[in-house]
Amino acid sequence: MSDYEETAQSSSFKDRKTGLVVFGILQIIFGGFCALTIPFMIIGMIASAFIENSTTAATMRPTMMIPAILLYVAAAVWFIWMGIGSIKTRRGARALILITSCIWLVGGIVGLIYMLLFMPDMFAKMRENKQIPAGAAQIVKYVTTVFMTVFYVIIPAALVLFYGSKNVKATCEFRDPQLRWTDKCPLPVLALSLIFGFWAVSIPFMGFYGWVIPFFGSILSGMRGAAAGLVVMLLSGYIAWGTYRLNIKAWWGAVLLIVGWAVSAGVTFSRVSMLDYYEKMNFSEQQLDVMKQYSIPQGYSMALLCGLWLVGFLGYLLYTRRYFVCSAEQEDFSQQRIP
Repeated sequence: MSDYEETAQSSSFKDRKTGLVVFGILQIIFGGFCALTIPFMIIGMIASAFIENSTTAATMRPTMMIPAILLYVAAAVWFIWMGIGSIKTRRGARALILITSCIWLVGGIVGLIYMLLFMPDMFAKMRENKQIPAGAAQIVKYVTTVFMTVFYVIIPAALVLFYGSKNVKATCEFRDPQLRWTDKCPLPVLALSLIFGFWAVSIPFMGFYGWVIPFFGSILSGMRGAAAGLVVMLLSGYIAWGTYRLNIKAWWGAVLLIVGWAVSAGVTFSRVSMLDYYEKMNFSEQQLDVMKQYSIPQGYSMALLCGLWLVGFLGYLLYTRRYFVCSAEQEDFSQQRIP
């Protein structure tokens, strides 16, 4: 028995080094799959460029694939980096994996519910248009459901359960006693900071889609959309940094930005067709024709979805506010002690 295991047993927690190594290897494998996908996407982008030059009905404009390629690059780096951190039992890696897995799980559950609501209608129309045989449609439906369930629900749920374990937390803190930057902020608030940070970094990629932004009943694009996007990017960056530092002003900024964005999107999509929105995003005619065949939430259905998203996010913001209240009280107390 190693010294670590003996000390772990005497410290009343079970050493989970083996589990951290296993889950770390699995994440490195995920990162490898993401990395292997990138060359195929680049080949597809090059092929789309030739198709676009030879015909007016390209399936997807090449520039629109660049954000997706960069997303897979980021995912590959992230999974490999976090996998190595898990193998080394880094406490910072545990915190980041737990946060991103929770976001992954919530998004996966919402996406799975959305798919189950609209996928039956999609496959029914595919059978009616004879785009796919009835038997094949059922097989594709079940395979898609199983894949979504495994990749977007079961895998992130397993990561949440493992890395959220008290024994895993204690193992990482024991084997990596040095305080990391992730320890300077409560995990629920750190998740909020990372979300807004991701939004701030993602805003510039809207340029590949014409800077199309919903704005209180209308659609901004071009220079006006870029100006609005710049404002949102700066606000998101400020909120990301401020919430990490437990600044109550940044928390209120998050509330105002979320409410404004949800109201703007809800009002816009209750008046503007989603097809018009995608058309301004420079989707090809062939892509728009495909979308017309399927049920896309429109009008008040989109407004309802924006409302539900707003309620969910506001609920999470209200949950995190207690950390900012405590921080403000501590700051006031420390100022009172200064002579």
